[in-house]
Amino acid sequence: AMCIKHSVVAQGVLTWAKELSSKSDFVTLVSYPTISPCILSLARLICRHHPLTRTAVLDIALVFMGHSNREISHRKMQSIKEQCLRLMLWLTTQGLSLAVISAVQNKLETGNSGSSEMDSALVRYFFTGILEIVRPPLSLAFVRALGGLMMKKPFADALQSKHFEDSKRGQIIRLIDLFEAATTGKVQKIVSWEEDESLLTMLKSMYCASKN
Repeated sequence: AMCIKHSVVAQGVLTWAKELSSKSDFVTLVSYPTISPCILSLARLICRHHPLTRTAVLDIALVFMGHSNREISHRKMQSIKEQCLRLMLWLTTQGLSLAVISAVQNKLETGNSGSSEMDSALVRYFFTGILEIVRPPLSLAFVRALGGLMMKKPFADALQSKHFEDSKRGQIIRLIDLFEAATTGKVQKIVSWEEDESLLTMLKSMYCASKN
């Protein structure tokens, strides 16, 4: 209750959470599987009541995304990382969409689609969430960021996998239609770049081949 009522206490809790979760031996603690979901839930609760803490909460989620421990079951580790992604998706709806997309891209660029931080299953989990929350109108900055992420090989491989539901493929096509609408309007044409048209062409080629 104190961290909800008082921003100073909230900031202190987040500082403690980041320092604790950043320690190299934290993930090896016996209590890790039970304390981690609690920390992430508390972080989400704090940033709901204190908007200025949302960047700090994103940083904490990214720390947890980097955790790996083979002594803990794969299912449990995936569950914790899925909770991180749900938190990041919520932050996407609260004005941090570009920061979240950039963070995901960095995760993909530091490894490959089979990395412990964000494997193909987590990519699909994240993008399914994106499909559920994205609504027009879309900004050009958002189109460039998410469109660019969709062009990354680990991302494309995950979305074109047989494990990705067919119903979601239709949603991807509709998303790209929204991208196009965001770049071809009268006002948008004034500020759009040639690269935007090139990005759309590549996205259509990659994801909309079955549309025609």
